[in-house]
Amino acid sequence: MNRSEFYRQRILFITGFLLVMLFSVCEKKGTDPEPEGSRPFVIENMGVRFGPWNRDTNLAGDFYFTSSLTRIMNAFGTEALDPQGNIKILPTMDFYISEDAPVLAVSEGKVVRLVYQEENNDYEFSIQSLNDPDFDIVYDHLTDLEIGLEDSVQPGDTLGHPRPLYGQIGFVEIMVNNSETGLSYCPFVFFNQETRPLYIQKVTQLMEDWETFKGDTTIYNQQNHIISGCRIESIVTY
Repeated sequence: MNRSEFYRQRILFITGFLLVMLFSVCEKKGTDPEPEGSRPFVIENMGVRFGPWNRDTNLAGDFYFTSSLTRIMNAFGTEALDPQGNIKILPTMDFYISEDAPVLAVSEGKVVRLVYQEENNDYEFSIQSLNDPDFDIVYDHLTDLEIGLEDSVQPGDTLGHPRPLYGQIGFVEIMVNNSETGLSYCPFVFFNQETRPLYIQKVTQLMEDWETFKGDTTIYNQQNHIISGCRIESIVTY
């Protein structure tokens, strides 16, 4: 074997060895669990249970249809009056459900803030995503909490119950915030893409059933929603 042939084979051997090592490292790296904070923030449900309107019981999942209510839910971006009588745009989705119904975690995370509100005798708390800590979900007007400060939750976990209003009706607000952008978002912006169409249909059906129950097809003006249940995509957080 001449010298040039020797060096050629040596270069081929070294190149092959390096490729095998690189493949081995990449393969091992691919099997390692993802570090905390590296996965995307995803919403898995709407925090309340939907169902078709039963005309005999006037229940639609956990929603109770009663003529004393104007709306069965407030869409994200709805105009409302604040305590001073000024118009504000709601950065939340608000639901009127049975007072004994569970309020569910819409995503994973950890409870990082918990406040008792004496004026309403209820709680407001924030659950920060562990997948993407820029995001947190604010749940307002809950009672009978089943979670505490620093607790971790998974989507679908029961957090508590809505604040009772009257006639077995409860009320809860849910808000999706991002600390980096300073915005609150329509939940469907970050919804699980596989189940998003199903939940959009659930929200649409609830609004349509409510309008039928009230005999008024203009309550929600869904043609003005960019996504069912959301009049806008995002708004500056208050």
